[in-house]
Amino acid sequence: MSVSVVLFSTFVFLLITGVPVAVSLTFASFIYLFGFSNIPVMVVAQKFFTAADSYSLMAIPFFIIAGGILEKGGVAKRLVDLFNAILGWLPGGLAIAAFIASAFFGAISGSSAATVAAIGSIIVPVMIKEGYTEKFALATVASAGFLGIIIPPSIPMVIYSMALGISVTDVFLGGVIPGIMLACGMAIYSVIYGIKHRDEIVIHKFSFRNLGLAFKDAIWALLMPVIILGGIYGGIFTPTESAAVAILYGLIVSKFIYHELSLAVLRDIFQGATKTTCQIMFIVCAASAFAYVLTRENVTADMAKALIGAAQNEFMFWVLVTVLLLIVGCIMDTVPAIMILAPLFAACLGNYGISNVAFGVVMVVNLGIGLCTPPVGLNLYVAAGLRKVGLETVVNRHLWCYLTLALLLLILFMAIPEIITFLPSTAVK
Repeated sequence: MSVSVVLFSTFVFLLITGVPVAVSLTFASFIYLFGFSNIPVMVVAQKFFTAADSYSLMAIPFFIIAGGILEKGGVAKRLVDLFNAILGWLPGGLAIAAFIASAFFGAISGSSAATVAAIGSIIVPVMIKEGYTEKFALATVASAGFLGIIIPPSIPMVIYSMALGISVTDVFLGGVIPGIMLACGMAIYSVIYGIKHRDEIVIHKFSFRNLGLAFKDAIWALLMPVIILGGIYGGIFTPTESAAVAILYGLIVSKFIYHELSLAVLRDIFQGATKTTCQIMFIVCAASAFAYVLTRENVTADMAKALIGAAQNEFMFWVLVTVLLLIVGCIMDTVPAIMILAPLFAACLGNYGISNVAFGVVMVVNLGIGLCTPPVGLNLYVAAGLRKVGLETVVNRHLWCYLTLALLLLILFMAIPEIITFLPSTAVK
């Protein structure tokens, strides 16, 4: 039995039996070191340290903290109110507002789960009160939440850039147009639902007065993504520095303008961010050690050759990658999937003329769809927790309609990669 079979069998077995991903990766690495090599075990600790010693990864805890501050500090609520004032007169307008508000919140927090929790906790009760079914409301926020990792800044995009050693800013820029298209594209189903159930849901009359009041209240929230993204793309600060700026701006707005942030809440935000960051970093470090083992045994190169042999052209490559990533997204979280698979696929891209940036965005969208699919889809559990219901309430025909639209757009991104690469190619280097 080959070493690669033992490694992957060990990893998959531990994963299936409920062992955490990071522990499964670490244990599989130890199996190799003890049973198939004379390399000292100390190398695992060295790989852990090397993986963690990354300036780009400092953005992760900062964006998590920023997302928590905005969720608890009143920013999410004002975004929902504003987009409801703009779109509430349309059929399904409140559901459309959920997508647009999630896109804006994603441009601040960089986290899918945070977007579902922040926007969903505010808009789901309102949707149900105004005649939308609970199943539709939860499917809407679960689907809209994955925009949080497509619209930059994005934590998975930071991980991808770090894993391949490419520019975070370029990958961020690549996600802008696809993120906007996904928000608008999936919202089409909200309009269809609104037209079909026009007599059952509340459709507000448009009011310039309400719009003016909502805009005045939300102006500080709207400025935040402008400052963050404008600073990154304008070369004023790096993505990591922008995350620190987001925290500072969020603290000032939430505490001194909206007056909705107490020290007790801030303590809870930092505690939650610490826990989440530790989980992510443990996965990153463990995946780095596992990747070292795969590289040493030429597993990555052999799998890349096998993939190239199976995919005779770019079309076949995209089909294989999409099927694999959709399956992986159903059973594995975004971060370990990127850390394990990104280097493998990157070794093949040159054969098909695909840029690292285009592939990175496609990969994140693929895995983002996985966040909304059972059995491991994190967004589903967060959405279900909003109403304390079972997963079957969230996983329904509305969810599959949203994800079908997302999948159609994903196909478009692969067919026309210039949608992704246009902004990075025009950016000033």
